[in-house]
Amino acid sequence: MRTNFRIAAAATTTLVAALALTACGSGSDDAKAGDKPSASSTATPATGDGQAPAAGDAAGAAAQGSKGAGSASGSGSGKHAGSPAKSTGKTAKKPSSGGGTDTPCTGATVKLTATPVSRPVNHILLTVTNTGKTMCNAYDAPAVSFSTAQQSPIAVDKETIPQAVVSLAPGASAYAMVRTLGEDDGSESYNTSHVTVYFVGEAGMESTGPAAKSTLPKSVAVVDSQARVTYWQSDLSAIDAW
Repeated sequence: MRTNFRIAAAATTTLVAALALTACGSGSDDAKAGDKPSASSTATPATGDGQAPAAGDAAGAAAQGSKGAGSASGSGSGKHAGSPAKSTGKTAKKPSSGGGTDTPCTGATVKLTATPVSRPVNHILLTVTNTGKTMCNAYDAPAVSFSTAQQSPIAVDKETIPQAVVSLAPGASAYAMVRTLGEDDGSESYNTSHVTVYFVGEAGMESTGPAAKSTLPKSVAVVDSQARVTYWQSDLSAIDAW
């Protein structure tokens, strides 16, 4: 009996040892297997937050970086090399080739009408009407001639200078009064029914453009040395009693 008990105890001890060895071997194999990373765990190294970015996030980051680089490049180019500085100067406006506020009236742009008046006697009213499409100025006084034999225009009455330049819009008129006879100085008069008017420029020194001509309804007596003419006026009332 004692012998059988020892055999049974020895067998039990052997079985326990075998189980212990088996357990140790299994744990060692598991540890070895755990030391080797699986294929799915060999991902991209972790970023600053300790996590690897997904493929979509990496592509988005690359695209964002490319966009930022392009934006920075475009911004720098536009502000410096690519964009010209804005001009702060202003160009003065010039009159058009067809006429402007400093364009003198001439025989090509106005119609002249010469009309004898009953009072004062020996006077002729000159009227010029702008027939053009742009404004013109009736500068100074008309240079009036009654005959081709006349050596110079008749004298101008300096007391009739207007306060401003007479500007004629299309269709507007300017006026001047002519005295054909004055105090008798023994000069011989001549009769004429033709009036020629020359125009002057802004400087008022010489004639400009073609002359305007008009025919009187009847002839009048003229003495060149006694004849006088007013400056151009925009208002007839300024000279109707001259």
